[in-house]
Amino acid sequence: MDIKLNPSFDAALVRQKYQFDNRVRVHSFLDDNDANLLLQTLARETVFASAFNVDGANGSLTDDEMRKLTPAQVDDLQKKIYQHASEGAGFLYGRHDITGRDAAPGPRALREFADILNSKPMIEAVRQISGHDDIGYASAQATRYLPGNFLTRHTDYHPDEGRRVAYVMNLSPEWHPDWGGMLQFYEQEGAPRDAWSPQFNTLTLFDVAHVHAVTFVAPYAKVPRFAITGWFRTKAL
Repeated sequence: MDIKLNPSFDAALVRQKYQFDNRVRVHSFLDDNDANLLLQTLARETVFASAFNVDGANGSLTDDEMRKLTPAQVDDLQKKIYQHASEGAGFLYGRHDITGRDAAPGPRALREFADILNSKPMIEAVRQISGHDDIGYASAQATRYLPGNFLTRHTDYHPDEGRRVAYVMNLSPEWHPDWGGMLQFYEQEGAPRDAWSPQFNTLTLFDVAHVHAVTFVAPYAKVPRFAITGWFRTKAL
């Protein structure tokens, strides 16, 4: 089965909405059957590693490696992760590289979705939507937020990587807002603006200058928060 862009996608209409605040949500970005295929691929076929920041350095552990830790080691790791988070520089979530340096042959459906984002029509559409004519590539990673996972406040601006527009392809059906996992936006000085729920089969686009976070996922969240995320860039890395 080849994943395809929903033919109802209208770049000109999306551009009108994006221009208001350099961010937009595109509902029903894929056919629902294709979105469900991606969800099942993430839930059943994708190997995730927990990414985090400890002692000033980024680290990751696969699910198997996490299970081998002793309770004391898990407790120590969690304390260090939360300590960094309390200082405004922390994250903990599952990731699976699709297009980057650490990418390995993975599920076909994920590669097909990355190909859609990197197709000439989609790159041209995002150029039109954002006004960034130098966009030429889309990176991609799968993400999984479990209870206790989060991403603190930051921007995605990174001139060395040529990032222009961030995207989040949400793949969590029936996500309850009380579970957390919101895409929270902030003013530059840190005041909260608004939060967007991860609505299923919705592609979120926003300029990398926006201050944002993924809010803490509550212990009572019934399902993981799955998404495919990345940036439309000027170049591949």
